[in-house]
Amino acid sequence: MNFQYSNMPVGSSKLKFVLNHFLNVFRSWYVFSFKFPFVKYNGFVRVMKDVRFAKGRKIILGDKVQIGKGSRVATDLTIGNHVLIAGDVSFVGRNDHTFAKPGISMWDSPRGKDEITYVGDDVWVGNGAIILAGVTISSGSIIAAGSLVNKSVPPCEIWGGVPARKIRDRFDSPKQKIEHLEYLHRLKTN
Repeated sequence: MNFQYSNMPVGSSKLKFVLNHFLNVFRSWYVFSFKFPFVKYNGFVRVMKDVRFAKGRKIILGDKVQIGKGSRVATDLTIGNHVLIAGDVSFVGRNDHTFAKPGISMWDSPRGKDEITYVGDDVWVGNGAIILAGVTISSGSIIAAGSLVNKSVPPCEIWGGVPARKIRDRFDSPKQKIEHLEYLHRLKTN
């Protein structure tokens, strides 16, 4: 097994880093075998305490995915590889209840149809962000903490706010963006 120590927390030893890796593998196996067996995962996934996945949803997680403490997934979701999702992030339905029919309360109204949410490769979602169903957060993008994402995010852009808008490009030049997306493509095909 080849460990990347460059991502090791400050002050941690290599032994502790390796032991934590194996504890995370075991925790993921336990969580996805017993608590949330309907969630599919394709590689190393680190799920922190108190993460919840809604039953009856199609959820697929890639390799090297971390989901922070207290995060919630209540919609169909596909996550790529090398993705960091901070704590208290919510993936929620856009059409939980219909509300525009006169003569019927929201309580009694039928549920709307939600679309799948996609998170590409090498995405970082900041603490407390809310992602509405049906959006795509493209590869290489960053979502600022506390943002409400209600529309799709192009590749290698940094978005933030309520509702989220483009703050800036992740890289200084279009050439760097292309180089990074090619790098991510090579990672996926190797």
